[in-house]
Amino acid sequence: MKILQYEDEDYKILVQENVFIKDKKSGEYYKNSLDSLTNEQLSKFKIYKERVSLKFFYLFFFFTAVMVIGNYIYLIKLQNELSSIIHDLKAWIIIGIYFLVNIVLHEMGHIYSLRFFGKNYDRLGFKLNFYVFPAFYVQLNETYILSRNEKIIVHLFGLFINYLGINILEIVNHFTISSEALTLAFMFFSSTLIWNVIPILNSDGYKVLLAFLNLDEYSSFKTNHWIVLSIQSIGIILALNSAIHWIIFFLN
Repeated sequence: MKILQYEDEDYKILVQENVFIKDKKSGEYYKNSLDSLTNEQLSKFKIYKERVSLKFFYLFFFFTAVMVIGNYIYLIKLQNELSSIIHDLKAWIIIGIYFLVNIVLHEMGHIYSLRFFGKNYDRLGFKLNFYVFPAFYVQLNETYILSRNEKIIVHLFGLFINYLGINILEIVNHFTISSEALTLAFMFFSSTLIWNVIPILNSDGYKVLLAFLNLDEYSSFKTNHWIVLSIQSIGIILALNSAIHWIIFFLN
């Protein structure tokens, strides 16, 4: 079935396997089955034109995967090359700036990819995932009324920008600058990014997986699909494990 869309002064609606609705007045989003629309209502819909081709989507996904895998292989190689620079205050300042710049670039990647598709973000913020893991975030509710491929691109684009930037910088560093502090920053940030690729803990990888499977996470725990429940349960176990270890560490 082709992707369909409808918009008037009250609602934005997208149809792709399910019916996704934005109530413009309340700002609320809803998801219904295709059976909720009559043929008469569907006759008012227009064909949704995706802003990127299927070929571009596959190339984007493939190139992102290549960058992630290449980064991880190189990271393993570097893990045995740590030096005493870890005790250097100047190195830690560089690492701090490196993280700050990449966090900003990551969130800007989500925001501008969403804007490319004609949508806007809701808000920027900081939260504790599972009340334990600190994280900056961009609320991207309007991805609900994007096509599946566009939704995946938006959720992946923060990682894409990070991997593209840090990989190019490390190549330049390796062949010209030879800064151990930059290499150390590359290693630490790459290790952090891996957790954002793995589909747990409300990561970008998790959001990409849900978009790929055409699933959504509901606020009511019991109404979620078993895949969502399984991932949430793993996240809760990891959060409890981390909290217990931190408590033991500080008590000792």
